[in-house]
Amino acid sequence: MDGTGPSPFDEPLTIEMTPPTTKLSGIPSPLSGFVASEVLGRQKSQMPQVFGIMAVVLSVWGVLFSLFQILNASNELSLISDSGGENTIITIWTYTEPIIRIIVSIVFGYAGVELYNYKKRAIFIGLGAISINVVSGLIASYVNSIAYGQTINVQWGQIFGGIGVFFTFFCNTCCGLLMVLPLLISPQDLE
Repeated sequence: MDGTGPSPFDEPLTIEMTPPTTKLSGIPSPLSGFVASEVLGRQKSQMPQVFGIMAVVLSVWGVLFSLFQILNASNELSLISDSGGENTIITIWTYTEPIIRIIVSIVFGYAGVELYNYKKRAIFIGLGAISINVVSGLIASYVNSIAYGQTINVQWGQIFGGIGVFFTFFCNTCCGLLMVLPLLISPQDLE
């Protein structure tokens, strides 16, 4: 090869080094004069809002069901007295239970609204309402077992009382999970 052109090894290697063009956006700090960079935080989870809406819907159903129970209380008492059973505790509880459930449902709905607004106190308010509902449900199961024991027979009264206890615990466990799951899944989103 007889020198047809310049060799790449003859010229010195030159590399152009330019600083990367980064663009900072923000407001200069009054203390240092430097530009503070923008920090994007993560979005809040939608889970508390969804569970809050579900709690409000359940509370509306609870209020409507309890109002129906108040309207039907006289028919229930007349049915018990016609079949030969009567007790003061049954009469008192037939009117008291729906009122307690209306109050509990309203408090649970308020907890749902607070949960929708990402408030952590909603969980404690909701669990308090649920615990009152558990006590009310257990008393109702006992009173219903007495009422069915007087109208049908004692064994059937005990069976219906046991079914009432089971459904009390099952339904209130579901409502408790409805309140607690947003705290377990995304605790950093609740204030």
